[in-house]
Amino acid sequence: MEKLSGEIKGKALKLLKENKIKKELETEKHVHFKVQGKSDVYSVIFDKEKNKWECECRYWSLTQKDCSHIIACKTLV
Repeated sequence: MEKLSGEIKGKALKLLKENKIKKELETEKHVHFKVQGKSDVYSVIFDKEKNKWECECRYWSLTQKDCSHIIACKTLV
């Protein structure tokens, strides 16, 4: 599991370095991001009231654990 976690963090750093994250909208309750992955663009949403993150990628959908897209966006909040 540690290897996977390191791999996800590495992907997040790459997304940041390559400027693949764009803050689309920020409201009182949410922050919306678009993240350019390898082949798709993913929506990442931060719910300020619940302090919860969501991503539409498969990894997050299956595990409910922070994916590289969420980790990268967390550095911008």
